[in-house]
Amino acid sequence: MRTNRMWCRSRKGMSTVLGTLIFVGILFSAVVPMFLVMQQADIILDQEKLEIRRVDDERSRELMDFYAYPVNDEDKIELKVTSRFELPIHIVHLWINNTRRDIDFEIPPMEQDMVLDQYDVPTKAGVTKEFKVKITTDRGNVYESKTGDIIHDGSDWTNPELQVIVFVGAQGSGWWNQWGNYKAKLTRTATGYSYEQTKSWTFGTCMFQFDPSGITVTPITLTDSGPGTYHLLVQRKSFWGGSWTTIRVMDVTITWPSGSPIVEVYI
Repeated sequence: MRTNRMWCRSRKGMSTVLGTLIFVGILFSAVVPMFLVMQQADIILDQEKLEIRRVDDERSRELMDFYAYPVNDEDKIELKVTSRFELPIHIVHLWINNTRRDIDFEIPPMEQDMVLDQYDVPTKAGVTKEFKVKITTDRGNVYESKTGDIIHDGSDWTNPELQVIVFVGAQGSGWWNQWGNYKAKLTRTATGYSYEQTKSWTFGTCMFQFDPSGITVTPITLTDSGPGTYHLLVQRKSFWGGSWTTIRVMDVTITWPSGSPIVEVYI
């Protein structure tokens, strides 16, 4: 009798252990896969976050100069780009005013002066029309042409006014280095162009704007002189007097129509 009771207790103990093992097995078979799935989901989410940050970073760092200019004697414009980005740039759309065209150009990293293609524009005889040109990249950046609006007067393309704008900052520390007399001279020997401006009692940044308006020194304006390389001389004289001191001598090139008609120089 005693042996039977011990055997029954042993069977109960074995049943309890077996039940526990089955319960633990069921628990692991349900929880562990769920845990692994959740862990995998977290990994995928982290990867997507990293990819979004990478895309946003590339979009913010993408940098390119874009130029659109007319083709002489044709109702066409030509596109040119210069990449200043260390990765390829993919151009996907061309906008002429509000009309979109799908295009496909891959710009290599740091590519200089790459001509894309020529495109027809809807000019009309006797009607002046302005064309604003933009391109879009696959990163979502939009670049407007640095040549500005292109104008067709109904018979031919209108050349813009060529300009050189010179910004001269303070030459040293202290307020006494910001006050004074500044002189800038722009010349182009090949065409006989020569124009000089003097600014006095200037505080902060001094700006010289060479343009076709108001020039009486010589009969040739900057626009008449045309695109090309100009020689720029910038001098300064102290507020208290003295002689002129040269602070910058350099050449400035206007590359229109394959570049901007306006060149800005910072000194």
